[in-house]
Amino acid sequence: MPGPPTGLPTFANGDSESPTVWQRLSQTFLRPPSPARHPSAEPEHVDVSRMTDDEKRARIVAVDPTERKVGFAAAILGVALALYANVPPMTTKTVVPWTTSPPKGTTCALGLTYAAKTKTCNGIYPPSHYVLPLIVSLVLALAIYITVLIRRRAPLAFTMVMTGLAFGSLFVLLPYGFAGGWVMLRAWRTQKNGSPTARTPLTGWTAPPPRGSTRRAKASAPRSGQRGKGADSTGASRKPPVANKRYTPKSPPKKKATPPKG
Repeated sequence: MPGPPTGLPTFANGDSESPTVWQRLSQTFLRPPSPARHPSAEPEHVDVSRMTDDEKRARIVAVDPTERKVGFAAAILGVALALYANVPPMTTKTVVPWTTSPPKGTTCALGLTYAAKTKTCNGIYPPSHYVLPLIVSLVLALAIYITVLIRRRAPLAFTMVMTGLAFGSLFVLLPYGFAGGWVMLRAWRTQKNGSPTARTPLTGWTAPPPRGSTRRAKASAPRSGQRGKGADSTGASRKPPVANKRYTPKSPPKKKATPPKG
């Protein structure tokens, strides 16, 4: 017999006609989902045993895709916070209370007005007062973006912490400081275990030595053709010097001077 028409689904009861509403809903919502694997739940399939020391160092200091996303988000948030904290006070008159009482009665210094309710002199910051904080905040946000582009973990963590400090607010410093510490923690885990998410060292992973130690070891090693200590021109080791057997008499002890008689 000919098979069912092309394009029509075939169900378990052999029905090949157009599905009803209930059949469509059952196919959509009652079908068991295929097992999806989360990328972070699987071990990292990287043969770290064949990596050179330079490749291991690059793996430790380089920013991974997760840290790239966090860095870009921190840069965008830094720009938004810089504009929000500095642009509105430039366009609106923000009253700032003076910390001291007026010097004489209700008379304030030039440019300040007396507030009878608080008994203080109130002033208004000029727009130029907010220019420097705006520039510093935008430069630090740009620095976060640049460190993400150059893919370096240590500069990224440093610029995040400095951005949090630049705003002078604990609510901004805490998330930026936490993000910077999180990046450095991942760098430490990569150096110790070979992966920022690994709890134990990967198979074949050994931390690379410091970059300058290899050069110092090569410089301290004796070069080929160079004579070592205790070797003559023929390459044979020289005998140590023999003690002199000539007898040398001991010098007599010095006589003590007798004090003069009084």
